[in-house]
Amino acid sequence: MEIGLYNDIFLRSKDLGHSTVHLRNDGIVQVNFGENIDIDLKEAVEIVDAIGEITEGKKAPILNVAGKSTSATSAAREYSATPFGLKYTLADAYVVTNLAQKILGNFYVGFNKPLIPTRVFDDVEKATEWLKTHL
Repeated sequence: MEIGLYNDIFLRSKDLGHSTVHLRNDGIVQVNFGENIDIDLKEAVEIVDAIGEITEGKKAPILNVAGKSTSATSAAREYSATPFGLKYTLADAYVVTNLAQKILGNFYVGFNKPLIPTRVFDDVEKATEWLKTHL
């Protein structure tokens, strides 16, 4: 695990290849998904494990920032809505970059019904403001 300050925002980071997980100095965990990545169950489990590692097992609000053409399989979405997929999550914000991601995100919220507050945004600042209400 890479540790250090990045522009006084990131306290700890873990690069998974497909995504990078950061613990921010405001207590929010930011997951930056790679470009043109299709997240499957294996990657979803890796992300949850990385969140647990950088938060030292504590729950935190999660800011998920999609890359260009990032998508998630039905297995990844199902897992992400379960108690196992949410064991380190207080609230989930998904920041999307295109209409297809927005539709997929809203489908996840409506169909998979995550057990914690979950919203889809098109703006990082608005998502961050909302997540701060869940600290």
